[in-house]
Amino acid sequence: MGKPRHKQRLLPVALPSTTGGDLFLLAGLPNPLHSRIEGFFQTVAGADSKVIASPSPSYDGPLYRKSTVDTLLEAGARFAIRRLKNRSDNQSARPRRIALFYVPADDDKLLLSEFDFFVFPVPLRDLANYDDVGNQVRHQRTECETAIRNGMELYKRELIGVVQQRVESRRSSEPLLLPPLNFHLNDERAKDAFCELTRGARAWENTLPERIAPETFDRSRLPGFLGYQETQIIYKDTRDVVFPCCRANEPHGGTAFDHKAKVEELRDLLQSTYRFGASLPPGFHHDAQLEGGREFNATPFQCSREGSIVVSATHTNIYPNDFVRPAP
Repeated sequence: MGKPRHKQRLLPVALPSTTGGDLFLLAGLPNPLHSRIEGFFQTVAGADSKVIASPSPSYDGPLYRKSTVDTLLEAGARFAIRRLKNRSDNQSARPRRIALFYVPADDDKLLLSEFDFFVFPVPLRDLANYDDVGNQVRHQRTECETAIRNGMELYKRELIGVVQQRVESRRSSEPLLLPPLNFHLNDERAKDAFCELTRGARAWENTLPERIAPETFDRSRLPGFLGYQETQIIYKDTRDVVFPCCRANEPHGGTAFDHKAKVEELRDLLQSTYRFGASLPPGFHHDAQLEGGREFNATPFQCSREGSIVVSATHTNIYPNDFVRPAP
């Protein structure tokens, strides 16, 4: 709905003839074993995919310093863009899927929060266990290789088999697509439920609390969005803000990528283009609005770039990274 006032930074668009491979990020293994397992992982993943590993300390304790997390985030983001910018005839476009394989630790909250919610997390739980002499299993090469193989099975079963299909449907009835900060629940936001998903505390089929369900909308309820005799099943939050997905022919395009971008900008970029590891089309957003043609009147929203803002407009575009752009 409406024309964009300025462009949103997004990953470059792949040519129709190309098919992106997968990007696998690996964290939590000690140096230099992480390099050997990175090579093994690459063999398992195949030539069309890319594995990037960042080492953690050899001692068993906190594994995820900010520098470690930033290095992995930056390397993954720059690969996703460089692959398209400099690809040759035998190279694919930006990754179709992104997954984070990691060893759980007491401080993995820092790791996971930096990658929320644009990767599919695969915890290598067995590697966090201790052996008979008091060392974590993550130091053992054969155990690491087994964990990678098991993680790939989970990745194929849950991401490729379930989550990817739901994200790529781009339906207004799909809760996995909702903006994390701006979809309000009773005492929390969608972000809280999403964190439970990625931490294994909530099943993928139970994305939101049971009391939250989509509703059927027609032109009488959304006159500025739906046509005559058109209906859609759409989510409405506890503020009565309705979140229909933009139509397939109405995503707003992005700008050229700045290779001097900071880590925070890279993260923002990936959050706008991936959801739980599955790729979204450039410019995908929700056309948030009220029922019955009512306009927002100083309604508060949380913008990923501007912070808390108030909106007075017919509707507002909200992107997967919670970038909020009110209609003129």
